[in-house]
Amino acid sequence: MTDIGRATVVLDAIAESAGPLTLTELSARTRLPRSTVHRVIQALEGELYVVRVPERPGYVLGPGLLKFGMNAHLRLLAANRARLASLAREVSENVELAVFSGREVVVVDQIASPERLKGVTKVGRSFSLHASCIGMALLAQLPDARVAELLPARLERFTPNTVTDRDALMAELARIRRSHVAVDVEEHDIGICAVATGMTGPTGALQAVSVVMPTRRFKAKAALAVESLRLVNRLVEPDLAIEQHRLA
Repeated sequence: MTDIGRATVVLDAIAESAGPLTLTELSARTRLPRSTVHRVIQALEGELYVVRVPERPGYVLGPGLLKFGMNAHLRLLAANRARLASLAREVSENVELAVFSGREVVVVDQIASPERLKGVTKVGRSFSLHASCIGMALLAQLPDARVAELLPARLERFTPNTVTDRDALMAELARIRRSHVAVDVEEHDIGICAVATGMTGPTGALQAVSVVMPTRRFKAKAALAVESLRLVNRLVEPDLAIEQHRLA
């Protein structure tokens, strides 16, 4: 593994942690020798990419990373805005852009419809990968081995419709890879349905685009929403997706 690779592994571990991590904890999570982690941390600390936490031992991400994050975020929004707006006009529903955030998926942009969903989804909200169509659309872009690494040992149930069986989840990912469409029928939130597609975006990052609507409108508009996803991803197979999920 290269020095850049080791630094990336260490930064990923810190980013995915709910709190500061010590050198010993980082060594365990990254499976790198503690001496290697110490050397990497020293280099990252010198550039303020990581900083020590005063109140307890350990490291968190530092302000040196902000310049990269802000620039990447603005490029991502600018590259996708026109297509998201076109999709929102086509379906007259909320359209959202999401990307990986550690072991979750986070909404980074939203085009609101006139009948905007209140208090359900907003920019910055994160979702479980397995219980959202944006998460499943992103996971479908990865090999099974990487999916297994990202999923928790126990799949949390958010609603009665949440898929918590790993075999069933992997089978669903196989279907998504064929149609390039993921469907969420109240799997994360009761009263909310969505369809999504995942792809490598204009900036080279994996991303997902979803159409979100209240359940009361989903049956009548699901087919249109799926077909309209071709505005953002030409690989979408609407007929196959509609057949797979019995949306017609």
